[in-house]
Amino acid sequence: MPIDESDKPERGRLPDEVFWLIGTLGLVLPFVAVALGALGFWRLLSDDWSGWLLLVVSGGLFALDVGIDVWMANPNNSMSDVPDLNRPGAQYIGRVAALTSAIDAGRGKVRLGDTVWVVEGPDMAVGERVRVVGVDGVVLRVEAASSDAGDNA
Repeated sequence: MPIDESDKPERGRLPDEVFWLIGTLGLVLPFVAVALGALGFWRLLSDDWSGWLLLVVSGGLFALDVGIDVWMANPNNSMSDVPDLNRPGAQYIGRVAALTSAIDAGRGKVRLGDTVWVVEGPDMAVGERVRVVGVDGVVLRVEAASSDAGDNA
């Protein structure tokens, strides 16, 4: 039976089920640690020295929770399946389109899909073809497209 490569997790990335299990553990641990710490403190007030053990375990659980929280906050551990999701202009890099507004003093406009984008690049006239080479926030960086490039818009 052939192995489907798309089902295998990326190198260094945990499967989603394990990631969510660790995340849930990070949410539950502080409550367990507080409960054990309170029980340990109550036992110490009752002159029961086993309360120290509960306080140590409680401290260990808090330390484990902090470790999980720091690990989960690392962006490399929670990479998206759609890396350009919050960078809408990045999907247009390499596309060729005609200018809808001349680039004057370094700024103009181009229509890609159903959106008119502000572009930056060398001065060009309306209708000239440009290729998207980069993105800076909501501004697309463009350059003149070669004459043999097809319209990818």
